Amino acid sequence: MSSRPLHVEPEPVDDVLGWLDGRVSADFDPATGCGWQVSFARTTDGGAVLSLVAAHAIADGAALLDAVVRADGGTPAPVPARGGALSTAVDDVADGLQQLKAAVSWAINRPRSKRTPSPAKAAPEAPAGWRIPHVVVECDSAEIAKSAAERGGSVNSLFVAALARIAATAGCADGVVPAALPVSGRETVDVRANSTRIAIAGLERSVLDEQDLAEVKAECKRAYQRLAANSSASQPLALVQMLPDAVVRRLPPPPAATVLASSLGRVPDELCGVPVRSVSATAHYPGAEPAEVATIGDGVTGWLSDSGSRTTISVCGLAPGRINGVDELRELVTSELASWGLAVRPW
Repeated sequence: MSSRPLHVEPEPVDDVLGWLDGRVSADFDPATGCGWQVSFARTTDGGAVLSLVAAHAIADGAALLDAVVRADGGTPAPVPARGGALSTAVDDVADGLQQLKAAVSWAINRPRSKRTPSPAKAAPEAPAGWRIPHVVVECDSAEIAKSAAERGGSVNSLFVAALARIAATAGCADGVVPAALPVSGRETVDVRANSTRIAIAGLERSVLDEQDLAEVKAECKRAYQRLAANSSASQPLALVQMLPDAVVRRLPPPPAATVLASSLGRVPDELCGVPVRSVSATAHYPGAEPAEVATIGDGVTGWLSDSGSRTTISVCGLAPGRINGVDELRELVTSELASWGLAVRPW
């Protein structure tokens, strides 16, 4: 897999988040070997920032973080060496049969609901030139852990609840806020590009209004249990890879959620011998127009990472017509976290 050359910014940057957003590219093409890029810049305050952008088709968040750690330590992924032509052909056939088996199993066991889905909640028209707003804030890890514990929950449950409350404040949800919770199936020695599945939690507005993290945590646990109990109903990635685009477009879409809350957990303390101060992880939709973005879920997506003393939260507003700019989203995020007693530092 080839990549573009390392991009080095010639002058120090002051607006780090603006620079990072500018490094997101819409023209990756993994099929031709162009799937990732590394960029580097000095900052005006004497620090430095490193950007790694990759097409989601070749790596989920856990795989990308694993690749960074392996590159820093000089330990390549344990990919088995390819054998001769006959051995390769046999392996390819075996792999194809295994994927076909997974696709057939899904087709037989997938749920067939006869209920008519509720119509999507109408959103106001987005202003001209609308683009996905993106903000990043930091808070002290000890403070967010203390706030979560005082309300009967964990840092992750506070994170999920805060995002759900932001979406509700923006007018993206009514009585129940559906929250998508990515779950990594990656094992210790695992070279799969994507191993993430999604659990769906339904968070009651009354619970969110009371900031009852014990119940939020319990509902998230129930969502994980439902996912584990219905693993055969999950649409396999193999099916999408095997079928023509015209057929894939006719497949039932995954359940939409108003909120996506993805926690990366603890990130490396240092890279190349340099301390890592903060890490922001975000899934972008470069070039997406408002009509396309509104189909994703009409809400907010967020990512949390722990750099030791700092916890970094990144949020994108996927609600054209409801969240119409960076300033508006930043106010929603900082006000919400302040309601939990957290002081934040925007990037």
